[in-house]
Amino acid sequence: MVLLLLLWFSDGAPAQPLQKIVAGWSSPSGNQAVIWVAKDAASFQQYGLDVELIFVGAGSKMTQALLAGDIKIAQVGGVAPVSARLSGAEVKLVAVSFNTLALSVMAQKDIRTLADLKGKRIGVSRYGSNTDFGIRYLLRKNGMVPDKDVAILQFGDAVASFAALQAGAVQASILSYPTISLAKKAGFREVADIASDNSFEYPGSGIVVTDRTLQTQADMVRRFLMGYIQGIHRFKTDEPFTKRVIAQRLRITDPAVVEEAYKFAAPRIPRMPYPTVNGMRMALDSLGNDARVKGARAEDFYDDTILRGLERDGFVQQLYR
Repeated sequence: MVLLLLLWFSDGAPAQPLQKIVAGWSSPSGNQAVIWVAKDAASFQQYGLDVELIFVGAGSKMTQALLAGDIKIAQVGGVAPVSARLSGAEVKLVAVSFNTLALSVMAQKDIRTLADLKGKRIGVSRYGSNTDFGIRYLLRKNGMVPDKDVAILQFGDAVASFAALQAGAVQASILSYPTISLAKKAGFREVADIASDNSFEYPGSGIVVTDRTLQTQADMVRRFLMGYIQGIHRFKTDEPFTKRVIAQRLRITDPAVVEEAYKFAAPRIPRMPYPTVNGMRMALDSLGNDARVKGARAEDFYDDTILRGLERDGFVQQLYR
């Protein structure tokens, strides 16, 4: 199947009309740049897809758009699709390209440790987002009770959270790259980060589709994932191109900020974006005391059939040969 697709959409094959689909992305961060790289490198077109990318700034809204049919495929981080499926929505992860959280707690200069935030305010993008889960995870890990020992305030996105930190509205904000780099350059102190914990697994950036799409348009999903995996290859092997994409998409003019975002993300993005049982379990555990979590099986929240088929057919090996 992979060989046939490669031949059919190669330069020597007859021109075929591209299938148009709309795909959403949810976070202006370097670890979500794979889908931009795949788009800007025309990787999707090589597999017969004309992909329009739209920004949907919250995981819950992204899931709603997916279920409503407004978008066909979503690149989204965090627990939103897991929570939606737990509530009965028929959505599944088919890939996870970033199986951790690229988040750091950046604080005012007088805050030296996470414990110093007790009784203080910290900013997140939105409640229920990766940043919200991340700070709750870190606070609990360090013996504090979220919302009791530390007030958590939402500001909309990472840029707004950073602006709140700069304005002194909060004593700390939990941020992603490249905003972390901007905060460091502005003199704020990094007091905690999640990605340094190598044992931590969490679907920080994944590809989500509805069950119906997976059942009735599996070939389209397969071709999308081929373009996406080719985007991963381009991301990891063409540093200058990827950094240009990140800079343009995020409107960053400081090369050092782009450099740090790339160097952080590139080694953490796997060649094959498999979801993991441990990552799904962590996502489920992040839902707290929801009684439905206890009986949930992590394997029911993702489907890696297409990825395994592509690997079995040698698709990834062909890219990196």
